[in-house]
Amino acid sequence: MTEKQSWVWLTLAFGPANPAKWNVLTHYGSLEKCSEAVLSGDMSCILPKDQARVKAATVEKTDQLIELCDSKGIEIVTYEDERYPGLLREIYNPPAVLFCTGDIEGLNSLPLIATVGTRKPSEYSAYITRRIITELVSNGVGTVSGVAQGLDRLSHVSSIKAHGKSYAVLPCGHLYDYAEDKTDVFRKVLNSYGGIISEYFPYDKPKPITFRARNRIISGISLGTLVLQAGIKSGSLSTASFALAQGRDIFCIPPHDIFDSQYSGVISLIRAGATPVFGAYDILESYRSAYPHIYRSDGEEEGKTSERPAPKKQRSAQKIRKSLEASPEARTVEPPKTPELEGIKKELYDFISSKGEVGLDDFSVGIEDSVELEAFLTELELDGLIKTLPGNKFGVT
Repeated sequence: MTEKQSWVWLTLAFGPANPAKWNVLTHYGSLEKCSEAVLSGDMSCILPKDQARVKAATVEKTDQLIELCDSKGIEIVTYEDERYPGLLREIYNPPAVLFCTGDIEGLNSLPLIATVGTRKPSEYSAYITRRIITELVSNGVGTVSGVAQGLDRLSHVSSIKAHGKSYAVLPCGHLYDYAEDKTDVFRKVLNSYGGIISEYFPYDKPKPITFRARNRIISGISLGTLVLQAGIKSGSLSTASFALAQGRDIFCIPPHDIFDSQYSGVISLIRAGATPVFGAYDILESYRSAYPHIYRSDGEEEGKTSERPAPKKQRSAQKIRKSLEASPEARTVEPPKTPELEGIKKELYDFISSKGEVGLDDFSVGIEDSVELEAFLTELELDGLIKTLPGNKFGVT
């Protein structure tokens, strides 16, 4: 098989967001040796829960998927492709394959900022979003968001109107109408001014787990994440939690009313150390040293630098658990059994096991900051240990 075929086969075999693939690759030492051994029937290092899917992944199905993407104008960018976003390689469980349309080159050439927020924004948040995004784009920054109605969509539109680059990350396949558009006009516009990427197969439908898994990509390809408006249960906090775990910056738009529950999630992030944003400067200045060409403040003369200090980088390393920091290369293969857990992940798993069904409001064990919770739950779900139940609850598999 070619390199592309091998990576696509690996994704078919284990599923788009399954971290087990990296353990298996580590075991065999190379993608070529892995595909040869497994396709020859070696299941010695494959977990029982993955074996049926792995056996069903054939070279024929791999070729059919590649042909489908070619016929629909969807480019396949593999982990080893030079066009693969460099920042994304640094995260835990990076996608082995990205399905892309539009300007893929911008994913590496541009400084990107993720923008996330509610589907039902206030007039204040909508106004601030338009203004901040326009200022960022005018200074050479690209944006990344999730294309949903509300502030995600507004971020894309504001970037496009300012003639900038904007990228959408889908929780489903390219050929599933996730945004519920009656036409494909908006996607065509996005592809003209940026692009659309997904780790899911073209016709895959979105599920609760795919939204959370998608969020790790939004934050993973970005230098920082800007939270525009979020309540305490907002899905935007999931992206912020991944940004925290990935060592990326977190920025927040301060609320116009500190007692309004629509902004309680933002307040929680600012209290935890996120950088409050009072203008695009607060974001741009953070990256001036790495991207000196992107920024010149209003009224600032060419060649002169601002005297204002750059905001402190937000790492909050003490809140990031080792289980979220480990790179795929550092992970070693486990025997085919249920993965052993420790620390916070074990406490969460044991808590869910003891209760049977657990809602988000029920968690309290070992969590110092609620912003971390979504990331830990996503890791457990991707590991196949828990599952999402109706009513946004969780149970063991």
